[in-house]
Amino acid sequence: MPGTAAREEYERDLLVQLTRRWGRRVAVKKDELDLDGHFDADLPDFPEHLVPVLSLPGAEKLDRDARRRILSAAWIAYNAKTAAIEDEIILPACRLMLQERIPVRRDDVAVDALHQTIIDEHYHILMCHNAVGVTRRRRDMADVRFAPDVWSVVQGRAAARAGLSGFDRDVVDIAFSLAAETTISGFLSTLSTAHDIQPMNRITTDMHRRDESGHAVVFRELCGSLYRNLDSGQQRMFREALISGLTAFRSADLEPWVAVAAQGGFEVGVDQLREQAAARPVPKRDTGPLQLLLDDLGIDHDLVRT
Repeated sequence: MPGTAAREEYERDLLVQLTRRWGRRVAVKKDELDLDGHFDADLPDFPEHLVPVLSLPGAEKLDRDARRRILSAAWIAYNAKTAAIEDEIILPACRLMLQERIPVRRDDVAVDALHQTIIDEHYHILMCHNAVGVTRRRRDMADVRFAPDVWSVVQGRAAARAGLSGFDRDVVDIAFSLAAETTISGFLSTLSTAHDIQPMNRITTDMHRRDESGHAVVFRELCGSLYRNLDSGQQRMFREALISGLTAFRSADLEPWVAVAAQGGFEVGVDQLREQAAARPVPKRDTGPLQLLLDDLGIDHDLVRT
């Protein structure tokens, strides 16, 4: 029966499955976390091995208080970067894909998935804001703040879209968001499994990470539908922007770490950090969800090899 076949196809639709489970699986639908109740003043706020300035010459002379202040500032920076990715890159792309001019899948389920993602991302920004608010208050760091445009990924998106307008710019923005949503879980995973840091920080990051696994599927499905509707030139632009996005997400942040180090009275320079980053292996990202999309679209994996 045609009706039965159509229903079976509907039931297999990944977006259908995600949107149906949304109320049971996402952070915004769960009870608020007692942040102060999960704050332990004796534990560091961030893992030392994720702070590049602490492996620079001279860092070994820092006392315990200075190191702890640097780790607290690193946690604030981590959340500022996360919020910038959500606000500057992912949310604008979600709103773009709701526009009629973007040739993306536009059935009711796809629209539901986009609106659910928008709600999730706004809530993630609020989670970052609230967690950092506790850190600023409990660690006396009210003035530690970072502008969205200091992060390499935001700068990379600005460079990729420079000189573009209209639909071409839209394609670049959506490709960058795909790089974000299919790799951000790796960015969050290390911190979400760090049991030697502040419980509040680990738990909030893990809640965020769990949501992002669903977003990777949403973006894979929707960006796949977009790519299929582009002409050959537009597809090439999309691929190039995706590669630029993945490169930007792996690029080292420099100026923010100078500011982080300064919180512990440790003076470092951008050149030192650039030299250090050049000597280190490029950090790996879990691109599994992206690889599935590449297979589906027939795009060579080597184009986005990490």
